[in-house]
Amino acid sequence: DGVNTVLQGPEPFKVEPLFEGSLPRKSYKEMNDFREEAFAFQQDLTAANIALSKSQQTVDAMLRALNKATAPSDALLKRLNDTKITLMDIDKELHGDEIKGEIGERSDPTASDGNSISWRALGNTYGPTDEHKAFLSRVQSQLKKVKAKLLPIVNSALPALESDLKKTGAPWIEGQGLIKN
Repeated sequence: DGVNTVLQGPEPFKVEPLFEGSLPRKSYKEMNDFREEAFAFQQDLTAANIALSKSQQTVDAMLRALNKATAPSDALLKRLNDTKITLMDIDKELHGDEIKGEIGERSDPTASDGNSISWRALGNTYGPTDEHKAFLSRVQSQLKKVKAKLLPIVNSALPALESDLKKTGAPWIEGQGLIKN
């Protein structure tokens, strides 16, 4: 029926550690601050991954549509291919080298490595170490660089390509909205 009913309110309790670990425990405030920062990073990473994936799908669809255009343009084909290559480079920077992964060779560290920061740092009894904090700082910096490359493509290059694609008489592609008759 769409109505929330509170069956029982919150019950306060105090958690007592069973034992002290070998490392001194961080304060709850420090752990909570780190958790919030790590969660914000993970959301940012997810948003960047989705934007990158959708951009790659859009460029692929544009390339297919250009092949069916009534007045295809070689200049537009080159711009689309250049954008596709740029997106592939951004993907490699964000996720690492897929080919290296297939043969078991390590890639350089990437921002996507930070996806596991929460359970690494908070899956213990003492909270985030200085190494965890440095790791989070590194992946945040890497993600910022990736987003700086991705943002102009998403905000200006793709809309410009879409506009030019329409001028070639290419068919509708997903994401262009309703067809205006």
